[in-house]
Amino acid sequence: MFKLVYVTVGSDKTEYINMLRISVASAKKHMPQVPVVIVTDEDTLAVLRKYFSGGAELAAFQVPEKYNTAEKSRYLKTNLRSLISGDFLYLDSDTVICADFSSAAPCCELGLVLDENRLLDSQDDNGAAIRRSAEKRGFDLSGCSRYYNGGVIWAKDCQAAKDFFGEWFSLWDKTRSEGNHHDQYSLNTVEQRRGLITELDGSWNCQFTSCGEALSYLKNVKIMHYLSIQPNGIYRLNNAELMKSELGDGQIAEMIERPERLFNPFHTVADSSEDYLLTKTSHYRFISRMYERHPKLFRFGEKLLSKFRA
Repeated sequence: MFKLVYVTVGSDKTEYINMLRISVASAKKHMPQVPVVIVTDEDTLAVLRKYFSGGAELAAFQVPEKYNTAEKSRYLKTNLRSLISGDFLYLDSDTVICADFSSAAPCCELGLVLDENRLLDSQDDNGAAIRRSAEKRGFDLSGCSRYYNGGVIWAKDCQAAKDFFGEWFSLWDKTRSEGNHHDQYSLNTVEQRRGLITELDGSWNCQFTSCGEALSYLKNVKIMHYLSIQPNGIYRLNNAELMKSELGDGQIAEMIERPERLFNPFHTVADSSEDYLLTKTSHYRFISRMYERHPKLFRFGEKLLSKFRA
């Protein structure tokens, strides 16, 4: 039997604790027989004990003091294969399990899902933004077509997976010291070198961003990944106010009853339409920033321009 593994660090991060509570509750609802392990540091352990006194194993590890809170989380994540015994499925806290897949574990050594559930060349600007961002941080993803999302990771207890994680940690730690604490660029760089990852279909990590590919996996979805807290997200859990509140067990039980239906009303727009193309322009970005940072000026401009409408 494999394990479900989470990583969380930060005793004062209510939103992350709530995300974790929701995800673990969904795991226990659908697969109560599957062990759940929450990997953390000593400072966060006391807070987690308040919420996970039963149903999940709390595994606290020493993390060197040189790492800040965000870096501690990534330190533990990139070292998971050496910290946890047995096969495991790692999950980001901003996930919800929607079905029992305990008897359908992947057969590969390392399994991940494509970022945004699509090839990098199919993402906005053919993936140019991700490649530029990676290059600024010292990574070369120019030849990368399959760019994987690190929110759900299947890892078999084998030497190949251990070696992959070992190189991942080393590369992440090197670039962290240079000012980059993100782990996904280093993950994909190691994959380009080793070629170990087996691509899992999007039902294992159904990501709701700006693209519509995720919709095709809803019928057989195993894991919803709502990508933390996004402004104006289409998924109901993309809500900062909700996640920072004191969630009761009853609220969480309601959320995980039919998580594949937790959508806010939204409209789909074809990426070839004028409406969509306008959102990619500098004009749109300027207006969006004004709306967010200078709402009074935005409302004044809207009122003024409304007088010229046909």
